[in-house]
Formats: sequence, structure tokens, C-alpha cells
Amino acid sequence: MIEIDVQVDLFHPADRVWHALTDRALLARWFTEVEPMAGSRGRLLLFTAGLPGFDAAVDAEVTDRREPELIALRCLEGGRRSRLACAVAPTAEGCRLSVREVLEHGSWNDEQRERREESYRQALTGRLPAILDWLAFQQVDLRRGEPGMTTEMPVTEVVGDEP
Repeated sequence: MIEIDVQVDLFHPADRVWHALTDRALLARWFTEVEPMAGSRGRLLLFTAGLPGFDAAVDAEVTDRREPELIALRCLEGGRRSRLACAVAPTAEGCRLSVREVLEHGSWNDEQRERREESYRQALTGRLPAILDWLAFQQVDLRRGEPGMTTEMPVTEVVGDEP
């Protein structure tokens, strides 16, 4: 059995990481574009063909979803079948995200497995934290505690010679 196991500790709460994992628009920003498959509830098409270690788009079916801690998929890609699980566990500093893919049918050669693992690692340690920081920044109210805004312009006194 061939498997890929990547973990990353993130300084963000589990619910924010869950949002980045399950929102299609956000997932497209840090990993790959995703489309629901017409007529099939829980089936997705992941456009991974251009990513290192992936040969084709992945036809995925959600097999388990426990918000905000686990999403599991059964994946078909280029004649191979695998199980992919993304687990989110709270930590004192934020949370730990574990991504584990286990090949059930077919094979990857060593180079393909290494490139695929590196693809996951780059997404989880580079692009995902950037998206999470962006999400966190959007949630910060920089004007909290300030008095309400006004449409009146402040009046200032002109100092100096009068015309």
C-alpha cells in the first residue's frame, strides 16, 4: 500500500481552516479548482492535471464529512483509486491539518509519488497559510472603538496672511 502523509501546524482556528478546505472559491486559490459533478450529490471534479504528481483531473466522492474536523474522499485519477482524508485538530496555537492519501488500486512510481507529496506540502505550507492570513485580515475590524463615520468635512482654520 502506497501512501502520502503531510501535516502542517497552522496559527489559525480550525473553523477558518475548514472554511478554506471546503469553500470551492478558496480551495481554488490555494490548491486547485473544483466543480460539483452534475446530478451526483457529493461528487466533485478536481482540476489537478497541471499539478506536479497528478496525471489527470480527479473524480472525487465525499465519503465522510464531520465539520470542522474531517473530510474524506474516494478518488479516481488516471486508472488509479485512492482515499484522501483531510483532518483538522485544534492545538494550543491554532490547529494541525493532516492530509493523507492512500492508494488502493493502481500505482505511482517513486518520482510521481514524491512530486505529488511535494505538491501537497507546497500547498499546505505556502499557499494555504497565505489564504488563511487573508481570511483573518478580512475578519479584523480596524475601526472598532472609533466613533461613527461622518459625511461632514472637518473645518480647519487657515493660518497666515489673508488675501
